[in-house]
Amino acid sequence: MEKLRERSIAKLDADAALDHIATLVDTSLDAQFKRGVERALYLLDELAKRELTPRQGALIEYFCANAWSAKEVLAGERGSWDWEHAEREQQILALSRAVAHPGFAELDIVRCCQILTNRANQLDTMGRFVDAIEGWDKALQIVPNFAMALANRGFGLKHYAGLLEDDRERAILLLHAHDGFAAALAPDAIYEGEDQTGLRRQFAATAAEYAAAADLDRIRALQDLDGAGLGRSKAERAYRRWCLDRRLFLNPLNDLGAFTVAAFDDLVLPTIMESFADRPGAFTPPPVFGFFNQMKQEYASARFMLYEGLNSTMLHFSDRGVRLFDTLDYPAHSLATERVRTAYRIAYSLLDKVAFLVDHVWKLGKIADRINFKNVWMVEGKPRLLDRFKAYPNWPLRGLYWLSKELFDDEIKRTTAADSRELHDIRNALEHKYLQVHEGWAWDLMLTLPASNGLGLSINSDLLEAKALRMMKIARAALIQLALAIGVEERNKAAAAPDRLIGSMPLYALEEKRKRRDPSW
Repeated sequence: MEKLRERSIAKLDADAALDHIATLVDTSLDAQFKRGVERALYLLDELAKRELTPRQGALIEYFCANAWSAKEVLAGERGSWDWEHAEREQQILALSRAVAHPGFAELDIVRCCQILTNRANQLDTMGRFVDAIEGWDKALQIVPNFAMALANRGFGLKHYAGLLEDDRERAILLLHAHDGFAAALAPDAIYEGEDQTGLRRQFAATAAEYAAAADLDRIRALQDLDGAGLGRSKAERAYRRWCLDRRLFLNPLNDLGAFTVAAFDDLVLPTIMESFADRPGAFTPPPVFGFFNQMKQEYASARFMLYEGLNSTMLHFSDRGVRLFDTLDYPAHSLATERVRTAYRIAYSLLDKVAFLVDHVWKLGKIADRINFKNVWMVEGKPRLLDRFKAYPNWPLRGLYWLSKELFDDEIKRTTAADSRELHDIRNALEHKYLQVHEGWAWDLMLTLPASNGLGLSINSDLLEAKALRMMKIARAALIQLALAIGVEERNKAAAAPDRLIGSMPLYALEEKRKRRDPSW
């Protein structure tokens, strides 16, 4: 091992050096040789200084992630509840750089699937299971029978199901988790290495465990994923299909795909316990239910505004007679554009409301007018995680923290997802400055890119629309994770005091007819 570690790559070409480093990482992991992994990371840094092809550049990031993964295992950190975790952070950074690298498209399809799967695995570990499922699905779009994506998606769906209170949704997710393992066991499943025996044995045992947990044949017969209608009118059906295809419904079943059964926002808060001392003399449900109602309504309304803004092709009568000047830089001004801008602002504002509810539920005692999604996790006035959260065993809550890091941590924001860059800058310009929107078709035809002379930010309409859709997906994931994190907390509270005397107050659905604004009332 020492000889392998000491070997120089100075006289090796880039491909041979990459092969050596990959061997060093794998052998060091098998031999529990930490110094070998450290050496591999050093060699990767040295190799990155050379002139490389795009393909080699992407591979360096992949092998870097593998080295950090080996380092995590050798340090005994696998399975740790630590919210701040250097090895995991470096893995997600490297894998994200690999996906965003120009050379990613030049890799063979199995390598692409490995990278996408490993990145989704890390997101899932962090608690961002909604994004993880989408990541595994991207790998399966490339190679539908890629075993590791199928199996890891199965693990993710099973853990997701364990957070749900609705029996039917939990059963359906468990069924699809089992089916992922069954597909990974199929004769045509594609594995990364030659030795499949150990993995197949593990996957078979897991599939059997899931099959024993429920009557999967009965669930399969009753799930009826495409048996629901999408609405009364052609317009409503088109809108709901658009939402389904983009996984925008507040419904865990939408994470399985664009099934009509998921075309409703049925996500609700769990049963919540409070003592009489919490709100003396109160006879209404805990106010968090009303707060979450409002957040859901804002999300659903913003989603429809975005849909209308993206699909509007006619001049709206409200735009007639609004006198504007042509600033000669192809400005985009219309009700449709304002709908997209407004949807973006509402979706982004939901994150700070998530933070406010986190402060309330976990009794953090933050100063109310200073709470935001970036700082709710931190010691007041300091960039340091609250001691309470350093190893707090709440998976979806940890996911919210990592989501905040993607939006506000400069290195992670720059690296983890290209479509998450500039989200905060756009929001700032929308709220406080001047977001100058230009017609997307003309952006590449401009001789010089527009400058707002310090007044704000310039963006083309196509990019704004893409960012608004990304913001909507982030808001959806945040609301799902918040509801499920509260569920984890409530179950822990109940388990901690099993003999406590508890009364109950039923909650009833708000009737649809009461959502109509009737001036005659």
